[in-house]
Amino acid sequence: MQQLTWFIKTIAKYIGPYKWQVILMFCCIIFNAAFDSVSRVSLKFLVDAAIIPQNYRLLVLIISLLCIGAILYIAIGLLGNFLGARLGIIITNNIRRSLFEHLQGLSMEFFGRRSAGDILKCIISDVKTVEDGLISAGLTVVVMAMSNILFSTVFLFLLNWQLATLTLMGITLCVIAPAPIAQIATAKGYHVLQKEGEISSLLEENILSQSVVKLFGMETRASQEFDRELNDLQRIYVRAMFLSYLVQRIPLILFVLTQLAILSIGSVMTYNNYISVGTLVSYQVLLLNLNLYILALASSIPIFIDGVAALRRITDIFSETPTVQESPDAVALPHFSQEICFDTVTFNYSTERVGVKNLSLKIRHGEYVMFVGQSGAGKSTIVNLLTRFYDPDKGSILLDGIDLRHATLRSLRSQIGLVSQEVILFNTSIRENIRMGDLEASDAQVEAAAKAAEIHNFILTLPQGYETRVGDRGGQLSGGQRQRIALARALVRDPAILILDEATSALDVATEAGILATIDRIAQKRTVIVITHRIAQALRADKIFVLEHGSITASGHHTDLVEREGLYATLWQQGHQTSHSPKLPLS
Repeated sequence: MQQLTWFIKTIAKYIGPYKWQVILMFCCIIFNAAFDSVSRVSLKFLVDAAIIPQNYRLLVLIISLLCIGAILYIAIGLLGNFLGARLGIIITNNIRRSLFEHLQGLSMEFFGRRSAGDILKCIISDVKTVEDGLISAGLTVVVMAMSNILFSTVFLFLLNWQLATLTLMGITLCVIAPAPIAQIATAKGYHVLQKEGEISSLLEENILSQSVVKLFGMETRASQEFDRELNDLQRIYVRAMFLSYLVQRIPLILFVLTQLAILSIGSVMTYNNYISVGTLVSYQVLLLNLNLYILALASSIPIFIDGVAALRRITDIFSETPTVQESPDAVALPHFSQEICFDTVTFNYSTERVGVKNLSLKIRHGEYVMFVGQSGAGKSTIVNLLTRFYDPDKGSILLDGIDLRHATLRSLRSQIGLVSQEVILFNTSIRENIRMGDLEASDAQVEAAAKAAEIHNFILTLPQGYETRVGDRGGQLSGGQRQRIALARALVRDPAILILDEATSALDVATEAGILATIDRIAQKRTVIVITHRIAQALRADKIFVLEHGSITASGHHTDLVEREGLYATLWQQGHQTSHSPKLPLS
């Protein structure tokens, strides 16, 4: 009962804005159901009142009325089909739109926890399953079937209440018997969709990692892993589908037995003249009609169960709330002019993954600051906290004395330009990729940012210039070109704070040197925060923070840190030796 209440409330939320169109569609369905039952019960009058007594005028009248009804049946049926198709896509798109908008408001914690493939399946496949199972096919079939069953039952009672009572008892048993199994089948269907989401995630990961798979000869291992997942899906799917089909078959078996009993009793009653031949014929035709729509109702149950399971997955996403939220009294940050302060900040991504602990530091306006340390030391966590992708578990981060949790997200992020190691470009033109840093930027501002990132001249050499599409994930460009476009995208918003998170770590030495020279030039007008494991870049910094296991173990200028014994001196010595090591001759 609780699940039924949840389902009605949830589906009503999506159907509610179109209630008059839904009512009109259901009226069309109900009219068709009424005519269907009337045409079948008319056999009694055709046989008993027209054919047997040889009443030709009544025969013509009944047939004429049935022909007029048939014309209305066709026209109104087509209108109902049109409304069903229109409502199906409108409501489906509204669900997808709401899901997409909800995703835009969720924090990075959610996207770290749920795979992209699973989310994609939910928006595309699960929403389509909801449409098929609950909106266009599901509800339409249910209303049509229930209407026909209702009208048929009423006419059955008008024909003979004794037979109708026996029929109603059989129908009641048909409805009640599969209910407990249906609840289990819904839960199993939900597990099937969850497993399909996991397989979608595995597929996405494999497709995006084909270069690694092929390079390391992992094709067989990948196929074996995929095969294991498919076998798990098969096991879960068979159980779920068997239960769904069981829910479908039980009413049919019970109704066949009911129909056989009614036919036997009705034939005996006709033989003994308790009912007329026309009554028996009409009753059996109505009973066949009842069987047809009980069959339709039973056949729709597996689709309906899938729709409910898909709706549960959709509501799972809607139930997610952002871990980073803007407070009701949030204030707009002024333009950054003083300092950034981390005050005893502690943050962990999870119990297994540590971020930073008791971190305290200050970055003054206009400084070129660098964070160095080994992988997993917490360098990128500082970026995630400063941009408020996450909030600290303890402590606070202040920008010009204002706690970031008390500031609007827009006023914070509009002052930050971020260039990361993994450049994310969209499959649109170069101009639009740069403009995404500031959607209000003019063409002149876009080109000025490209010039500052020293990519303008290259863009002009392309056949379509700034209108050249970059391809999926920027695949038409080299690594250095992608980085410069990402840098231009960060610069077009004229950020007060420029963050470079391992921005050049994947580039060759020559390309890296060129981009670093560009950064040195543009850094003179803004605060620059560099996250890197390449210790050779440290000579550029005004101040260096050395991170180890989520804590700052040392800070200062390069010369001071080298003179001390510690991690930085060790890293510098290792990096210096590597850069000066003799090259081995090629064999």
